[in-house]
Amino acid sequence: MSDMQKAYIAGIGMVTPVGADTTMTAAAVKAGVSGYRASGYFTQKRLPITMTAVPAELFATMEVKIDEGNYYSAQYDHIIKMAILALRETVSGQSIKKPVPLILAMPEELPNISYIKSDALIKNIINQKDLPLHADLVRCIYAGRAAGIQGLELALHYLYQQKADYVLLGGSDSHWDALRVGELDKAGRLLTPDCMDGFAPGEGAGFLLLTRHPERALAQDGHIIGLSRPGNSQEHGHLFSKDTYRGDGLDLAFKQALSAHTGEGIHTLYASMNGENHWAKEYGVAYTRNKSSFRDPVKVEHPADCYGDLGAATGPVLMGLAADNLLNQPGLATNLVYSSSDSAARAAVRVEKLPKLAST
Repeated sequence: MSDMQKAYIAGIGMVTPVGADTTMTAAAVKAGVSGYRASGYFTQKRLPITMTAVPAELFATMEVKIDEGNYYSAQYDHIIKMAILALRETVSGQSIKKPVPLILAMPEELPNISYIKSDALIKNIINQKDLPLHADLVRCIYAGRAAGIQGLELALHYLYQQKADYVLLGGSDSHWDALRVGELDKAGRLLTPDCMDGFAPGEGAGFLLLTRHPERALAQDGHIIGLSRPGNSQEHGHLFSKDTYRGDGLDLAFKQALSAHTGEGIHTLYASMNGENHWAKEYGVAYTRNKSSFRDPVKVEHPADCYGDLGAATGPVLMGLAADNLLNQPGLATNLVYSSSDSAARAAVRVEKLPKLAST
């Protein structure tokens, strides 16, 4: 598939602990607003766990009937409602006459670790009459933080090989589950008073409406946003592997995403780093091996410092924030967005501000 074939962003929607929509989230991230709070969960040592949460008032005001199904819980309730809110924002103002493909980023399927099942989420979002969805057109990628960017490969296939006019891509995830938090506690990965090398589990949703038609893309001052073919790779020395960590996975994802870049050095990079030292070391390896593609110094944005770790929603939210930022700044520019999963998946993509008359 040619790198000239881009997915243009026609809509963005998100819900995070620092914003009920894209505009609010982007403003909060730019201002450095933190959603970190002591949660009602405690470690085995009875220490409070720092987490982030979407305000309960947002869910309480939603008038939507939920089909509870077999897996229903407060966690699923949030995942479903966040997805509906973000999807509605994503397609607002669009005139879409028929169901479009939906690529769902989902948490990783890891042994002995609880993960979200897609059944309840899919059932509830396709039941919303105001969303252009059908069960037969939903595809799931169980790869955690990297899943959303990985899904761009399938989105480009739908847009250019299947000639779809639109594709929806995104995810909704929540760490607010006692089993999931307990597993992270056993691994010593949580942000607590006695552990600074940990992260704040959070929740959120992010979706993008993608098109192959530049004229249908979101536009600001005659410019639009295009997503290139992603770099998808595997890190053999991941957190659950016995192999030695070498950083080759993210390095290769960077190289694939950057291979066709011909513009000026990239000045901003959006990262899935969540506060754990492991991810900073991994970024250091990938950046050093690809330094010639970036300006010096490069600006690194890691919004998890504001809204916590969004799990499978990480990639779509990062792409949405990068796109929103590019649309609202002068001049042409390119950002690199990447996400690393707890297991092997690594993914990166160029998010480019382009003239509206860009060639398909």
